[in-house]
Amino acid sequence: MPLFCGVKSLVALLQSLRGQERLWIPGLLCLFLTNVFGVIPPRIIRHLMDAVSQPGSQPLTPLLLGLLGATLARGFFMYWMRQTLIVMSRISEQRLKETLFARILAAKPQAVEGFEVGDLTSRLTEDVGKIRMFIGPGLMYSLNLLVMFLMVIGVMLSVSPVLTLWVLTPMPFLVLGIYLLNLKILGRSAAVQAHLGKMTAFVQESLASMKLLQAFSAEPAFIRRFGQDLDEYRSKNMAFAKADALFFPLATTLVGLSTLITVWMGGHLMAEGQVSLGNLAEFILYINMLTWPVTSLGWVASIFQQAKAAQARLEPILAWEARPHRLDGYSSDQAPDWKIRQMKAGYRDGFVLEMPVFDAKPGQFIGLTGTVGSGKSTFWKLLTGRLPMMQGSLELGGVPLSDWNEGSLHGHVAWVPQEQTFFNDTLGANLRLGAPGADDATCLEVLNLVELGEWAAALPEGLQTGIGERGVQLSGGQKQRLALARAWLRQPRWMVLDDALSALDSGTEDSLMQKILNAKGDRGIILISLKIKPLVLADCIYVLDAGRVVGQGTHAELLQSCSLYRRMHDLQQQNPQDLPS
Repeated sequence: MPLFCGVKSLVALLQSLRGQERLWIPGLLCLFLTNVFGVIPPRIIRHLMDAVSQPGSQPLTPLLLGLLGATLARGFFMYWMRQTLIVMSRISEQRLKETLFARILAAKPQAVEGFEVGDLTSRLTEDVGKIRMFIGPGLMYSLNLLVMFLMVIGVMLSVSPVLTLWVLTPMPFLVLGIYLLNLKILGRSAAVQAHLGKMTAFVQESLASMKLLQAFSAEPAFIRRFGQDLDEYRSKNMAFAKADALFFPLATTLVGLSTLITVWMGGHLMAEGQVSLGNLAEFILYINMLTWPVTSLGWVASIFQQAKAAQARLEPILAWEARPHRLDGYSSDQAPDWKIRQMKAGYRDGFVLEMPVFDAKPGQFIGLTGTVGSGKSTFWKLLTGRLPMMQGSLELGGVPLSDWNEGSLHGHVAWVPQEQTFFNDTLGANLRLGAPGADDATCLEVLNLVELGEWAAALPEGLQTGIGERGVQLSGGQKQRLALARAWLRQPRWMVLDDALSALDSGTEDSLMQKILNAKGDRGIILISLKIKPLVLADCIYVLDAGRVVGQGTHAELLQSCSLYRRMHDLQQQNPQDLPS
């Protein structure tokens, strides 16, 4: 193992080897046999040298055949050593990526929101790759050096303890040099990987906002900023490379010094008759055998330090608590009603939403409106379970929302946020996300409901037409209507919409809202909207202002009783296109 490594970090890095005994046990056996057959050729060459240097003819054929056989056996076992240990590292990489991806998908939204997408991408690619390099080549070369060193030193001591001690004189200096360099490499490696994550996040955001950058002619500024990030990344990499580059010269110089000592001291011992010419040749071959493993010690130590830094960056993700999958929670086949009593919820910045009473029964159309910053998005997060309550109760069907069976909950309630998410797949695949068994006829029927039927039918490949990454080929209005259709296709008991019609023009919004209300049947709808017009037909409207409910009732009642609602209505009647969405 690399010297002076942290035991906890090493144990954490080796966790992925569990369950791979069928690979690493044969791999270690092949590694051992590789070194067994590796120390045999120098001993055979010693006998060959002694046989040639001594007077009289001796048969060399058996020795030559033995040398050939040992060399072939070493190559055979070395091949299978790599086939097992390197393949093991690739499997470990796959498992770690699967674990991290599953942990991200299962994590609580608050945990994921604390990381940039580019940073997470860097951790799942670059950092996992660093760990694979240690588990595979790094671990293999470390164990190979350990086994070879013990075997070679044992053989050398059996030949000449005095010469062996002289040859090993430079080794303590090599160990000290590696230790000092490791201290520098760890910090510099962590800085490189952290900056790479930051740079990846910047590139990802830039590509996602390319149209906006072009519209504002901001390309030169972003190119300059990216250039500055590249310069900083290069400087951090150069600092790391300068420390890393000292390993090979240090190891090679000290190993070369060992060879020089072997020739110098071995010559004296040979002159005194303590060793033969064959022994001297054997020692030189052993030193050469140790050259690459000892040289690789610095490289492996560098790999370990990088893997250690990578492991530290992955630990926060691995420590994420999964959001509770309430598989054994409350379940119901009946359409549930929503009920809130004396509820308070808020954020660290101090904003608190208070809602003493909120009721929504199956089949009702409930609206919620208010000015910008009044708490509409906070209320949305509460209904979706993304924001915990400070006090009070939020019940669905008479049961706290947190106690519901997750599958049953999602079967009853479909949430449609304002900002839509689509995958780089076909129109049909994105539409069937929550109802994979829906046939084409049902999909087209739902698309007709949201006034996308004719558009979909005119596409070159119909529902099999690709919509691009993040739905880039769709307009804002098409995205919102497609998201509405995707939720409707699941046939939920409740539709909870967060400004889901904000990108539509007034005429399309009126027409679509009327179709939805006509088709909803006993389905309940909760619409959170800045605009008043879509809420006119609601059974009850709640008006928020600065986190408080300042009005409650039908549209006609609120026009009479709530000054804020009346002011918002009058303003929107005069300038309906000037409102922020």
